[in-house]
Amino acid sequence: MITKVEGIILSKTPFKDRHLICRLLLRSGEKISAIFYGGQGGGTKKKSSFLELGHLVKLELTRAKANAEIFSVKEWTLSWHHNEIRTNHKAFYLLCFFLEVTDKLAVEANLFDDLYDDRPSLESMFKVLSNAIFYLEKRTTLSGDNFSVDLFVFLAKTLIDQGVFPERTHCVLSGHELVDVTEMTLLNEQGGFADASCINSDMLDSKVNARDSKNLWSFLCQTAINKYDYFESLETIPKEFSNSLIDYLCYQIQMNRADFKSLSLIF
Repeated sequence: MITKVEGIILSKTPFKDRHLICRLLLRSGEKISAIFYGGQGGGTKKKSSFLELGHLVKLELTRAKANAEIFSVKEWTLSWHHNEIRTNHKAFYLLCFFLEVTDKLAVEANLFDDLYDDRPSLESMFKVLSNAIFYLEKRTTLSGDNFSVDLFVFLAKTLIDQGVFPERTHCVLSGHELVDVTEMTLLNEQGGFADASCINSDMLDSKVNARDSKNLWSFLCQTAINKYDYFESLETIPKEFSNSLIDYLCYQIQMNRADFKSLSLIF
């Protein structure tokens, strides 16, 4: 069994008086559930707790049976933490959404596999989430309360990681190159963009009109080829673009918007 891992706290639930049960996204892009004894802090020594949502922690786990669903944490240390996100309610709500999406998409890690590798792959949800939190913290520190860029880039990078990024080169109906198309729409069922002239008006995206969908397409093209830091100087992306991507993601992973409890906090 692998006993030393590192992960981002996705959720935490109080257990009894002082303990915490947390779900963590490991560097492999997979998740585990673990119980931190004394994790709530307090006690006779008034010990504080740094086990907060979005924090990166190193763990040493107690060896467990192969059928264990919750691991016991023997020792833990803080690797990285955000400072400003918790003081900005909009940023914190967005963080909660990032964590919830990741928790629903990540699969359980098998720490009993001798070949298990906790190192992050070049493309994994750990990389997507850790970058999203880092740049959300940075934007919170520097600017204020407009996080539309952070939301859009997180969703786009998540679609790439999940292998369901929209087709952006050719119209999914006609096969014509989209770079020459001025009006288009994102078709969830077809997995990409279509020339608006190829479809009936009732099939157009209800959240983004056909002309603005060209800008949505353009932002997605930029996200596909650029890293997170490319978007630091960008101040805003229309929120309806992200709203459209959420519908697209839900369709591709066969979930409903109502399945994401934190979604109502950001729209």
